[in-house]
Amino acid sequence: MEDSVLAMAAAAKEVFGDIPIERTERGISFPMGFGTSGDLNTRPWANRIALLRASPSEAAQFLKKRMTDRGTRYIQCILIRDTADKLFKEKKYKESSVKYVQAGALLLGRGIPFNGPFHLAEYEDLAASWEVADMMGCLNGAAESLAELRQYKQALWLATEVEVVIRNVRINNTRANPTFDWFDFTIQLEEYHFQRLRARVIAQRVFRELGNTGAANERRWHTTTLATLVPKDMETPRIRKIHPTIKLDPVYRLRHPDPALVATLAVVDPASQVLGSWKKVVLKKSGGITSRMGFASFVFEGHLYILGGEKYLKGPWYRDFWRIDLTALDEWQPLPAYPIPQSVTGHLVGHSMVVHGDCAYLFTGRMELEVFDLQTQTWSVLRTSFDASWPYPENSVTDYAMHCVDGKIYIFGGAHMLAKVGCDLLMALDIATRRWVRLSGTALPRVANYAAPGPRRLASTWVSKDRNTLFVMYGDADRQGANMALDIQPHGSMNAYAYDDLWAWDIRARVWEQRRLPGNIPSPRTEMACTYNATLDAVIAFGGYAPTSTSHFERNVVYAFSYYADTFMLRSESGSAAAPGPAAWKHVLTRGFPTYRAQTHLVSDPATGRTFLFGGYVNSEYVPSRSGEESRTFCDLWELRIDVPGGHFEAVDIEDEARTARLGPWQRCFTCGSAGPWKKCGGACKGQAFFCDARCLRDGWKEHKLKHKCRK
Repeated sequence: MEDSVLAMAAAAKEVFGDIPIERTERGISFPMGFGTSGDLNTRPWANRIALLRASPSEAAQFLKKRMTDRGTRYIQCILIRDTADKLFKEKKYKESSVKYVQAGALLLGRGIPFNGPFHLAEYEDLAASWEVADMMGCLNGAAESLAELRQYKQALWLATEVEVVIRNVRINNTRANPTFDWFDFTIQLEEYHFQRLRARVIAQRVFRELGNTGAANERRWHTTTLATLVPKDMETPRIRKIHPTIKLDPVYRLRHPDPALVATLAVVDPASQVLGSWKKVVLKKSGGITSRMGFASFVFEGHLYILGGEKYLKGPWYRDFWRIDLTALDEWQPLPAYPIPQSVTGHLVGHSMVVHGDCAYLFTGRMELEVFDLQTQTWSVLRTSFDASWPYPENSVTDYAMHCVDGKIYIFGGAHMLAKVGCDLLMALDIATRRWVRLSGTALPRVANYAAPGPRRLASTWVSKDRNTLFVMYGDADRQGANMALDIQPHGSMNAYAYDDLWAWDIRARVWEQRRLPGNIPSPRTEMACTYNATLDAVIAFGGYAPTSTSHFERNVVYAFSYYADTFMLRSESGSAAAPGPAAWKHVLTRGFPTYRAQTHLVSDPATGRTFLFGGYVNSEYVPSRSGEESRTFCDLWELRIDVPGGHFEAVDIEDEARTARLGPWQRCFTCGSAGPWKKCGGACKGQAFFCDARCLRDGWKEHKLKHKCRK
């Protein structure tokens, strides 16, 4: 019996990963979600609430009480929520939103926070039963009311605050045995399941109306996933109604952005959207650098530098070094190649470089850093020290985040041979003293820590304007890679996990704090390009990859992943924008865009305030390629213009772009507007317009000839 129980436990771990497994008299049991259960069918103070509902005059008197005890506040919350429900049915959405917020504040014992700490004591203190479910109901009611009023930014804040509540309650109920983010938390209460699904549906609706198809798709996919976890005895008619089972929902057919939609997208909410334009850079002299992914990049004195990378996962692997003048945009110039042999460093893939003074520093996981003098264009080695055992196994780590602040180099996360899932280690190197210190985390994460970001790789990171905060957003835990490792590493599972969080490291205080993600956000993803543009005082993000969000296209082939080509900006209209306090994310609406891709790099030129994109890859099934390889890499260079002061948007012709801009791997027909692999005009315009067939060429020729000065 003992052997069979151990065998069952091992089999369960192989399939479901490191989920806590309980041994029982009959074998083993394990939950699909961590949470609470019990006799939750009856609402607290149900009899008292029923009596007050039956007597409006008594209810009115009861609401006048200024008691602070938990019971009184709870009953008052329910009565005010009843009023809000009535106002909503009467389509008095402004009044209902106010009442829902008032009800939630009573239940919470304080105002509902718009910003402030993610971890909130009042949220954690909510009873993991009806109090949580009713708090979710108040937030959802207010969010739905505001969505009806098209106050999208506020609606998204309230709908996404539902998950903030859930995660706080989860922390309070699992503090003695912390769990990683990829484990769900649930309360076996129909109202809880209904409100959680409802929050996702509301957010999906708002994202869809704003044209943010990536976030809408992700909310829809998670609604489907959560619906499958609802116990059969709780699948009530309203739960089935809020999420009907549709095997191939039309939302899954959309790419992000979708070529069929971008030409008609307009700014309907300036608080959530802004116009932008992607322009492909045509160099004066072609040749030089080749397509690649996994490279290092940085900007110095108006030049973009690119080091290493790979064309495909199976090679070729590069150790070359290039730069281009971002003002002249004439040609790629070769620089001295990376001198350290592959036998020492492995492939030069998944590493980063930062600039301090006139030198660029490369970290590969070894205690020695390579230094490139940007004035003499020579390589050297910086030898360092560490007071304990060097934390990176085999002196190697990839896909980490790297920044330099005030003479110190910070390294966070990344993956290595013994932690394919990623790590949560934060290290700092003082360049002047050449000494490393460990600030938080470990290279071999075993136990979850609610006070710091979870183990990850390929996160998007930036440093605040005041240079005191390092932000870490998204990334993934490669649980699939851990599961496929020869030694079957901890945290392995059949699927990777894409994080949906934002963390801030206070450089002076040396402490992590989780932050909210306000606004019209990018959907959770990994391998997303990110840069802080100091001229715009804005964080800009593009593209990436989601290992879970489902999509399917013309051939009805379902992919358990998505690649993105959408653009976002985090910027405040006043105050500091690099730190997401009052700042909120906006979707940058562009008529054309670079091909869907991940591991591309965004950079900002401090001298001009211009933003550029280079390289990356996409799966050849997601965007078909004739190469026969699993992936397709790029060496194209693009410039982003945004309709904000200093955003270089003045020369953009929006109307012309709607008819001529590239749509990732496709083009738009100048005449009829359809998207596809159309043929470009062969006239003197040098392919400025495309036509889907001979008739559209004939019908649109005169207008094209006049507008673009083309001739046959």
